[in-house]
Amino acid sequence: MMDILLPASVWTGGQEDAHALLDKWLVAPGVPVRKGQVLATVVLVKAAIDVEAPDNGHITSIAVQDGESFAAGTVLARFEAP
Repeated sequence: MMDILLPASVWTGGQEDAHALLDKWLVAPGVPVRKGQVLATVVLVKAAIDVEAPDNGHITSIAVQDGESFAAGTVLARFEAP
């Protein structure tokens, strides 16, 4: 099992203490996905970012709900690959 979070590279440029908004989960827990499939949309101060599946598998649980803000390093969801 692995954690889903935004890569550190999206928080560069002095945004390490910034927050983002989880706009919408596009996949529910337990639904099979393929590597690279978009799981959620996250909105940063100046950009929207798609969160992709790191591998084939499924989300086992969601930690940050639609419309909630979160800080750098926050686990968004748990993911399980076969």
